[in-house]
Amino acid sequence: MKNKFWEIYRKINKLPQSVRIETCSLCQLNCRDCYMRKNDPNVIIGNGYLKFEDYKNFIKKNAYIKNIELSFAGEIFLNPDLYKIIKYSYEKNINLTALNGVNFNNVSDEILDALVKYQFKGITFSIDAVTNETYQIYRRNGNLNKVIENIKKLNYYKEKYNSIYPILQIQYIIFRHNISEIKDVKEFAEKLKIENIFFKEPWNGEIKFSDLDKKTLFEIQFIHRQYKQYDILNNNIPLCCQPFIQPQINWNGELLGCCCSTHKNLNVNVFKSGLRRALNSKKMKYMRKVIQGKATSEDIIACHRCSFYHQMQAANKYLNIKKIKFI
Repeated sequence: MKNKFWEIYRKINKLPQSVRIETCSLCQLNCRDCYMRKNDPNVIIGNGYLKFEDYKNFIKKNAYIKNIELSFAGEIFLNPDLYKIIKYSYEKNINLTALNGVNFNNVSDEILDALVKYQFKGITFSIDAVTNETYQIYRRNGNLNKVIENIKKLNYYKEKYNSIYPILQIQYIIFRHNISEIKDVKEFAEKLKIENIFFKEPWNGEIKFSDLDKKTLFEIQFIHRQYKQYDILNNNIPLCCQPFIQPQINWNGELLGCCCSTHKNLNVNVFKSGLRRALNSKKMKYMRKVIQGKATSEDIIACHRCSFYHQMQAANKYLNIKKIKFI
């Protein structure tokens, strides 16, 4: 009866049952193009981690939430409260994912065990190489050999508990320095029992898929056809849908709106004001109007900086909320 009440409450208030919460903005790596590691004074994410008590109170006040993406601007495994967050989520039947990406360089055996025992649903490993020498060109301070060892340990626990979770996938950002290793990614993933591989263009515009030679493009297309391209928990959500169906929240409760909101928040704190009030705040409503083409982007920094929004602008084809499945 309680669950039915919350579902009715959610629909009446047009609230999503999926959110994104930054779990830890700290990171031990110094990736070459990471906006968090450049000491940009305009980045408002800050350095910190999600406290368990804040998380617990958030869940208690929003019992209709069923899916939470934990990864964002840092490395979730540096959060000292992560074990309690994972265990509590399992007890409350909340699906957790880290599909935005983790570096997986430092993970304790206790957490590896918990990821499987408490049915963490999916993880994306940010691995842009198959050799440590190439990996360290971009993932500075990282060690691919340590990542591989941790993935093997995770697979041990998956076998121990006879579990398919977490589903594992690799994100491979294409750079000029790692193109030569694309041909070896499939074999690399198979050895580590990785279920999916996907490729991305770098944010800095260094190279695009259209710049690649035909042989390399064929290898990428071949890999894509070989894998299932998992849509874990319907979590492959277009970025511009996030303000409606999977809003981004910072580790300290500040509402960001989407994962591109790194330079300006919406001046409302979810932990203090509550999720319903935060999502119906003035600036959040304005952000939603912008991505529907009903307002200009000048006052919404995230949209102003976002390549996806610029593509919508160029095509004059904005988000049609009526066609979005409200999850």
